[in-house]
Amino acid sequence: MDGPPALSLGVDPTSPAVMREPPRRPGERLLSRPRLLRVLFLGAVMAAGTVAVLLLAPGPAPAAGAATTAGTLAFTTFVFFQVFNLLNVRSQTASVFSRETLTNHTAFVAAAAVLVLQVAVVYLGVLQRFFTTTALTGGQWLTAAAIGSAVLWLEDVRKAGSRHRQRQHLRAEADRDSR
Repeated sequence: MDGPPALSLGVDPTSPAVMREPPRRPGERLLSRPRLLRVLFLGAVMAAGTVAVLLLAPGPAPAAGAATTAGTLAFTTFVFFQVFNLLNVRSQTASVFSRETLTNHTAFVAAAAVLVLQVAVVYLGVLQRFFTTTALTGGQWLTAAAIGSAVLWLEDVRKAGSRHRQRQHLRAEADRDSR
């Protein structure tokens, strides 16, 4: 579920603003504190959402090795978390609703492929047996997508706050320079 989206990021076009950014300082960590905190936060959101679905989904208690609606719904929710997070990681600051999001067609193909594979895992008998899944209703798919999209909304709010703080910082510098 994660391989094709991760590979699609390797062909992501660079942002037009990349040349305006200062170079990374020698010795600076790739996984900076803010980035690490973001990874941990989004990971916690994904874990909490997946576990909540697993605990709250309808259906009988699982028998050993038997497919359950709760397990299939949790698995599908986690897949949606990954698909929506693919859109998040394309930019550190740009909203997922910006034009920049539409530049990597490979990412959308990869996300579509993951979703097609998830549908196959949920509905094709041989894959159901292999992955221990069961069919989901349309409402359950919508639930998985809605919960999975939480990472998209939370990260977009964070990015909006970051852009706002950056604009305030630039205004303060401009005010200081004009005095």
